[in-house]
Amino acid sequence: MKNLMAAPWISLLLAKWALQDRQTFINIGPRIPLLIFNRLRQEVWDLPSALEDPSAHGNLHAMLRRLLQQQTEFQREPGWAFLRWAALISRRPANDALWQRFRETMGMDPHTYIDLSMALFAANLQGRMTIPDRFFAPLRPAYGRAVRTFLDLFTRDLAALRGELQKPIAQEVQGRVELAEFPYLKRYPLVRLKSGELTCWHPLVLARGLEDAVHLRLSEHGEDYTRPFSRIFESYVIELASAAIPNAVLETDYERALGGNAPKVEVLVQLNGCNVLFEAKMALFAEPMIVTDDPETVMRKSKRVRDAILQGWKVSDALSHVTNPFHNAELKENFLLVVTSRQLHFGYGGLLASLYPPGRLAYPNENAERLLPHNHIFILSIEELEVLMGSIQAGEISLSTLLRKAAADNKDPSTAKLYFLDHLRSHGIRNFQPALIKQAIEDSHARLARELVGESPLRPFGVK
Repeated sequence: MKNLMAAPWISLLLAKWALQDRQTFINIGPRIPLLIFNRLRQEVWDLPSALEDPSAHGNLHAMLRRLLQQQTEFQREPGWAFLRWAALISRRPANDALWQRFRETMGMDPHTYIDLSMALFAANLQGRMTIPDRFFAPLRPAYGRAVRTFLDLFTRDLAALRGELQKPIAQEVQGRVELAEFPYLKRYPLVRLKSGELTCWHPLVLARGLEDAVHLRLSEHGEDYTRPFSRIFESYVIELASAAIPNAVLETDYERALGGNAPKVEVLVQLNGCNVLFEAKMALFAEPMIVTDDPETVMRKSKRVRDAILQGWKVSDALSHVTNPFHNAELKENFLLVVTSRQLHFGYGGLLASLYPPGRLAYPNENAERLLPHNHIFILSIEELEVLMGSIQAGEISLSTLLRKAAADNKDPSTAKLYFLDHLRSHGIRNFQPALIKQAIEDSHARLARELVGESPLRPFGVK
């Protein structure tokens, strides 16, 4: 709440605009008086109320979604999610194309990246706004040039940052939607001072920058990144589901029974009177899609999610036929979990339909509405799936009980929830650390314990 009251994104947006404006001097001239700076902050704070006009496109939900995403990211505490992408890629063999793409793009192998990320995360958790060069000194004997390469991924001095902000990618979000963007400076959350020390724009900007760094940089390769990583992402969703629910029907089992051309999903779980379908969708899901409130743009840029829902309707229909080997007349309800590679703030099928132009997420037929209604469709991030599967594996919650209650809540706008995590919290579920992250931390600790000399920046994590 302290972060929301301070509204740090306003100060960082002003910094971004000042750096983009080549008429603004960054190294000479008097400092801006605090009174004037605060007046500017207030004017930016007041801008949304002056510019917002939901009647322009008649979509209040779209406007609220855009405003919420920025604030939720400043409420979320730093966590271990920054390890997920590198850990998934690190499982691949060293001659794998994506592993090599990671090495070329990040300047080091995934294991080295994980270890150095741990050190930067430790600095952030220790509340260091300024990081002296000696903080990373214990890492240099073992990691050598990689330490500087790693820090250069996240660091720019003001002149270099001005150059970055002139690039087309930094201009993709402009106009009133820019007011809702999580600070673009998360791409370069550290500033190198003249003294050589590094200073942080904001601890949570650094945390989000660490989380998104691998995805943002690999995204520059387009389909050469998304195509192979989609398969890794799908496998990870299958891994999470099958670990929590051992009798789950996997895509390969379904294909074996019905043939490769049959509509299918990554995982089918059949229990307690219902079919639960899991469909994984990884894509670039770039910032312009996250901040837009234009229904046509939301629909166009969320095609992968829409494809997953259409697939869910097809599989639900197929399961209703007695000729399907997995048909069971006692399983009278269907639920669909669309698992996305980042938080899209879509919530559930009914909310997504309201974000689209009218009728554009319509049921293909009456059977689809009966078998898989909008309130039975949940769009959740990979982090939410990790918590869900962890809680099931720990025996904390029943999947069917949770989904029935969540579907009933989502049927009524007064009880509907935007985030799947809120459904979990209503059952007392908090966070679970997935096996992938646990293993990445343990392996990194072991490597660091072997390599570190002198005082360790990772002492708070038990690495000495």
